[in-house]
Amino acid sequence: MSKNKKYTIDTIDFNSLVKINDENHSKTMLYLEKAIKETGFLVLKNSPIQFQTCKKLLNQYKLFFKKPIKEKNKVNMSLTNSNRGWGASKSEQVNRDYNPDFKEIYDCGPEINSNHKFKNLPYYAKNIWPDDMPELKNLAKNFYDECNSIGIIILNKIAKILKLSDTYFSDKFDLPMALLRCNFYPERPNWAQKDDYGIAPHTDYGCLTLLFTEGDPGLEIKILDGTWKKITSKKGDIIVNFGDMLQFWSNNKVRATQHRVIGTNKCRYSIPFFFNPRHDTIIKKNKNKPDVLAGEYLAYKYDTTYRHKL
Repeated sequence: MSKNKKYTIDTIDFNSLVKINDENHSKTMLYLEKAIKETGFLVLKNSPIQFQTCKKLLNQYKLFFKKPIKEKNKVNMSLTNSNRGWGASKSEQVNRDYNPDFKEIYDCGPEINSNHKFKNLPYYAKNIWPDDMPELKNLAKNFYDECNSIGIIILNKIAKILKLSDTYFSDKFDLPMALLRCNFYPERPNWAQKDDYGIAPHTDYGCLTLLFTEGDPGLEIKILDGTWKKITSKKGDIIVNFGDMLQFWSNNKVRATQHRVIGTNKCRYSIPFFFNPRHDTIIKKNKNKPDVLAGEYLAYKYDTTYRHKL
């Protein structure tokens, strides 16, 4: 896409995406191809996850973020060797050129058998939850599973565009290093300067991100002419974007696009789901040196972002 061409983020109907092999859905295929090769973003409507489902989970996260610091510290991820539980404001720094991100987070990952060979890897660490919020745990687990199902459908349609088997990604995501998060962006403080962001300009680390919001503004993406463009979605829609790992894995056939949240005079919440393959997936074969594994690739990204792991 040339820099002078009008920049638009296309909306794809999930039902059309599922039926993308039909000739009647060639427009959906074109929109998906444009998203992976040019914009790096798309909006997905009519997904199996209803807004009310998302809202129930968001309400639980909001209750947690309102807790006193003393209570939140009981599940503080800085006390662990993983990214599980609560992260305080400025606990993450996605871009070294800017200050740590002004937001709180809550992370959870896959549930894994205690005897599994991945049990000691930080990306399969045990989830930690507040003792007095069982509904948060149950809703998050169900939401995580639903996001997994949507993520693999999208990736298998992308495989078709990349001229791979329609199920190329399926067996590589049977135990994904997926991460479900809630972001809480407080009001932008008066002391904030140009180097302070809710989340600084960055590209996501993994393969695929599903972002759920309440329809409020805040997210901006960097378009091809170098300017920043606001992107919003309706309640119930999912903003989808692609990360560094998929760009690397696809030999740059998939585009990871920079995005940021500056923060406003209102609080903002969002739920991103980061979809990544199982730890031992080979994402690049090498002749004279070890192959690159998904887990090793992701480890470097995480270990240089979470401040408690530095």
